[in-house]
Amino acid sequence: MRKALRLSVLLGLGAVGFAAEKTAEFDPDLPPCVVKTEPANRAKDVDFGLREIKVTFDRPMAQEKSWSWMIVVECGLYPGYRGSAEPRWEADGRTCVLPVRLSPDTLYAVGANSPRNWGFRDTKGKAAVPFAWVFKTRKAAGQRGGL
Repeated sequence: MRKALRLSVLLGLGAVGFAAEKTAEFDPDLPPCVVKTEPANRAKDVDFGLREIKVTFDRPMAQEKSWSWMIVVECGLYPGYRGSAEPRWEADGRTCVLPVRLSPDTLYAVGANSPRNWGFRDTKGKAAVPFAWVFKTRKAAGQRGGL
């Protein structure tokens, strides 16, 4: 199962090449998918003062504590932390927000769903395609070296 998870993570990290959020109608025959992340996938120089990250899907999603934020240890640190507020959904019904605590000059990796965890589902109950992304925070003022 670990190989399957690693494969899905690598596919998620390599397959994302979008620059803007989809606004067209989604195909209800297909599963939901991620169309935007904040910070963007593979972003560098992200502000380490950022206190939340976001994932946006192509359609309205189930919102009753329905999510599966994933730790992707092979690719970077998980930005969430114990004792934080629960994730929340924005009014658009498509964007889920995760409270985070970031450090300078650090590589982070986070996923939405996995081959074993399917909490992100649309309003019809269809599970979202597993997706992972990475980003790196900028160095602190005067900081040298790094990862």
